[in-house]
Amino acid sequence: MRGAKGLATAVRTPDGEIEVTFQNTAPLTKKYKILGMPVLRGFVALVDSLIEGVRALNYSASFFEEDDEPSKFEEFLEKMFGKKSNDILMGITFMISFIFAIGLFVAFPTGVTSVFKNVGLGVIGLNIVEGIIRVSILLLYMYLIGKMEDIHRLYQYHGAEHKTIFCYENELELTVDNVKKFKRFHPRCGTNFMFLVMLVGIFAFSFTGWNSLLERVASRIVLLPLVSGLTYELIKWVGMSDSLLSRLIAVPGLKLQELTTREPDDKQIEVAIKALKTAEGIKDEEKTIGELLEEGNKRLKESGIDSYVLDCQLLLGKVLKRDKLYIITHREEKIGKYNIEEFYSLVEKREKKMPLKYILQTCEFMGLELYIKEGVLIPRPDTEILVESVLEKIEEEKEVEVCDLCCGSGAIGLSIAYYRKNSKVDLIDIAEDPRIVTCKNISRFSLEERAEFIQSDLLKEVIKMQKRYDIIVSNPPYIRNDVIPTLMEDVREYEPHLALSGGEDGLNFYRRIIEESKLVLKVNGILAFEIGYDQGVDVQNLMLEKGFINVKIIKDLAYLDRVVIGELKVD
Repeated sequence: MRGAKGLATAVRTPDGEIEVTFQNTAPLTKKYKILGMPVLRGFVALVDSLIEGVRALNYSASFFEEDDEPSKFEEFLEKMFGKKSNDILMGITFMISFIFAIGLFVAFPTGVTSVFKNVGLGVIGLNIVEGIIRVSILLLYMYLIGKMEDIHRLYQYHGAEHKTIFCYENELELTVDNVKKFKRFHPRCGTNFMFLVMLVGIFAFSFTGWNSLLERVASRIVLLPLVSGLTYELIKWVGMSDSLLSRLIAVPGLKLQELTTREPDDKQIEVAIKALKTAEGIKDEEKTIGELLEEGNKRLKESGIDSYVLDCQLLLGKVLKRDKLYIITHREEKIGKYNIEEFYSLVEKREKKMPLKYILQTCEFMGLELYIKEGVLIPRPDTEILVESVLEKIEEEKEVEVCDLCCGSGAIGLSIAYYRKNSKVDLIDIAEDPRIVTCKNISRFSLEERAEFIQSDLLKEVIKMQKRYDIIVSNPPYIRNDVIPTLMEDVREYEPHLALSGGEDGLNFYRRIIEESKLVLKVNGILAFEIGYDQGVDVQNLMLEKGFINVKIIKDLAYLDRVVIGELKVD
């Protein structure tokens, strides 16, 4: 990348790091006023960019050839020219490339066009034919070399360059996500330049006549500075103008970039961002993991978060995609600006008492790492008592059909499906967020064949479908309306009230579920509830009144009522 501060070359090394070399030098057209004159500056810029391109490729290759033995020719150059041997070798490479290009794109098309000399096309007609042949060769050449693995990767970096420049020109923050939003086709691309050189050449060469092959090749070489200079001015205008004409002129070159660019991956975009920032003199703010943890700890402690140390470790781990042990043991590692900003944004959410599990979007339940987000209740360890009580009722090899009613994240039903391989589970909830989260968790644990989400107001839809279940398990909303304002701030402000409110006495959903369950439970089917610590007897009596038998209250580890489970009586 060439920018306001100089020329930067960034390389992704074999160990995954990004190495950058920087030259604080202005282009020749700015160093010497005479070389910056219109038209002349175009040819100078072309030669300069070709030289820098070869130098950049040579620099990149140096990271991957450290163990290669130098050839005898390289040893000879080293002996003859010492430290300048590399520049001599680069010059030779440049000359060979130039001769190859002249042969392929000038001499060969001119020679082939000579076949049409005797068909009466005239000089202009012959130049048009020559131009068509030259463009065809260019297209074929670009396509064929793009099949090579190294060139394909080069095309990806070409695409990364364009997307990054677009992002910078649109004054957006240079992040991978922002860069990915832009197209990989840029109107000021060198590909456009090559294509327009050929079109301008058709016009310019029309004044040279059609003499011997040697004269024609010589005239095209002589006129190359003029043609490239005129084309440079044209492409500068195309890049700055938004007129219809400029857009029409840019179209062929933009289409040609479909051959010379490929969609880059994230790591290639990171390299392009690094090069552009260095070239433009944009400094990244850096802090160590230790410094960020200290700042985060201070902020959360002042906000009254008791678990501030652990919370900061987990939040930074989410940003860096690392586990807690890595965060603890790499306190001196430096973190870039964008990761710093992301960490601060997560700390701010936690300062406002957003539950940590919503921020991390993960929650461990029954040994499973569930995906969760706002809109579903965070699974609690107490609810594991309900799952364990139901699992005890299911023999390992027995085939059972289970309904997880008011499923939320799907924690209960998916745990049953995961630990009982012959079970089939329907997960039911009324809201959209539970559908999104549950379906993602079904996929996460590869349970698509044995688990299905059904959107329904309690059991209404499955009653219509005439489904039958061996077990219905539910953790319904059971908190009394007058209690909700007294809940902890993180629960009251962030968890869905739809999943909390159980009506005036907290028993509304138990009444409805008990009544509706009689229509979908199989013979001797089981109904199991999680309950509030003071609701055991009330829910037990509701079930007994509706014909359930063997209704038991199960206590949690704190010896509080936590589960009510019973069987539907069959006459």
